[in-house]
Amino acid sequence: MRDARRPAVFAAGVALLLALPLAHAQQAVVRSYDAPELEVGQAWLMHSGGRCFAVLPFHVAQETSVPSLLREGPRGLRGEGVEVVDLGDDAAVAVLAGGIGQDCGYSVGSIPRSVERRLRDGGLGTLRSVNGDGTLGRLAVTVVDDDGAGLLRVLPTVEGERIRKGHSGSLLLLGDQPVGMLLSVSARSGVGTVIRTDALMAKVDAFVRGGVAAPAPAVASSPAQGPAAAGAIAPASGAWQVTGWSVDPTGSGHIAARLTSGGSEGFWAARVPQWPAAVELGGPDAVRIVRGVEFIAGEAGDSPALPARVQVMTSVNAERPAWRAVTSGTLEYVDGVARLEFLPVRARLLRLEIYATRGAPAEVALGRVRILEGER
Repeated sequence: MRDARRPAVFAAGVALLLALPLAHAQQAVVRSYDAPELEVGQAWLMHSGGRCFAVLPFHVAQETSVPSLLREGPRGLRGEGVEVVDLGDDAAVAVLAGGIGQDCGYSVGSIPRSVERRLRDGGLGTLRSVNGDGTLGRLAVTVVDDDGAGLLRVLPTVEGERIRKGHSGSLLLLGDQPVGMLLSVSARSGVGTVIRTDALMAKVDAFVRGGVAAPAPAVASSPAQGPAAAGAIAPASGAWQVTGWSVDPTGSGHIAARLTSGGSEGFWAARVPQWPAAVELGGPDAVRIVRGVEFIAGEAGDSPALPARVQVMTSVNAERPAWRAVTSGTLEYVDGVARLEFLPVRARLLRLEIYATRGAPAEVALGRVRILEGER
């Protein structure tokens, strides 16, 4: 017999969902590998069609040769821009690589476009940003102008507080909904210029549909732009490649993607504030039989920063990794190569955890890694 209460229960559930705060604001701080102490700006994380990308002011993307992103929250997920597309009006999209893709914001289609009602309800809001350690920052602001053409202007509500340069890319929230992204701030007046969400998302929608054809030349032509922009770094299709890392490189020329790049030039070097340092590798289009890893010093030479004590973990699930430790040991380099072998296992992902180097206390360096496949 049909339960007559179901429509009422369903309606109540829908009302409850509609009453929940909108949480379409997952962000990352944008930093520079070459000046890690600086917070260059902010980015709004989104995904569509299997791609993870960041929406940010174009001038923020231009300030670094490789935009480095640290996602909000305790997991410390990192990523980097491998292609930057200029959307016009100082807005841009950066297609991302790295572990940040494991939790890359909300889908483009789920983000509210309409902001008119929020703007009519009042002009008191918050600039939401991410600090250099991944914690959230908030600055109370007042909307002082709406030019009717997609731009708002805001001022801090509390006397003495200022919108700083590193806030560019922060989200303007009215209540719990993002209504815009901060593009810039006037050093003279302290007034911040915000592009409204409806205007911004119209540009993002055009990018997703393919209406924006090419990366911005000023960014894509940079020789250190990242894995997808530098031919020497991009691995072959289906080959193992770096998909995540837990530590930042010492500079834009030493990014983690070097570990699986073609050729022999360049090497990975990273600062390690706390051990272990971890690198994750994936990319195969099917489960592989893996039996070992070769650690190749390459241009890192006989550095004391070469990995010494490591653990290898694997996962057969690429979407939701379930890591299983398969071996650990101390590396011995012969002619610049150390090999760590184990019983063959099935794997889609590998995680290399480095617990110590040959002598460097806070840095690690390595030329390449090679995954050994197949039965012995």
